[in-house]
Amino acid sequence: MSAATGTRAASADPLVLGVLVSGSGTNLQAIIDEIEAGRLNARIAVVISDRGQAYGLERAKRHGIDAVFIDPERFSGSGAQGFNKAVLGELASRKVELVVLAGYMRLLGASVLDRFPDRVVNLHPALLPSFAGAHGIKDAFEYGVKVTGVTVHFANEVFDEGPIIAQEPVRITEGDTVESLEAKIHEVEHRLYPRVIKQIAEGKVSVCEGRVRISE
Repeated sequence: MSAATGTRAASADPLVLGVLVSGSGTNLQAIIDEIEAGRLNARIAVVISDRGQAYGLERAKRHGIDAVFIDPERFSGSGAQGFNKAVLGELASRKVELVVLAGYMRLLGASVLDRFPDRVVNLHPALLPSFAGAHGIKDAFEYGVKVTGVTVHFANEVFDEGPIIAQEPVRITEGDTVESLEAKIHEVEHRLYPRVIKQIAEGKVSVCEGRVRISE
């Protein structure tokens, strides 16, 4: 990454990723698949989880990627600050360039965000700023909106805030259920997230005065 936030200098070298997960890691798998297919010039240096049973760790191991469980209970004295410093240590030791939150349910603190300014990306299953929070799909469905979608954005110290990089709408039809809507959302996520990471790897994404610019 160059000094300009959110911008990567043109390079033939793979973009070094650190992926944080809390659950099954389906978006992690989508990124792995794009890398292995040669469509994404990136390398996942480490997958980190705050949950020891997260299946995302198993996905990483199956593809020869370092998988690290950091137990939050180890940091009862220092709390979130100590935990985030441990996360930062794992990322920094592997020279990670872009931090990818893929279903990661814990707020990153200043220690990580300051080290990676506009280099932490997050995925949210709604069109932010609408339906922020942990239940974006269910909340949109129950509200009765006709269009929801997926947002990829740079993360900050507030859940589901930060400069928006990309959004894609998903229409809710009369026959949809929460489960069918979830499937449609995930289909978009698995396509959109690797595409945004590819744009970052190619040096096309930058942030200026809080707004994201994407060059052709």
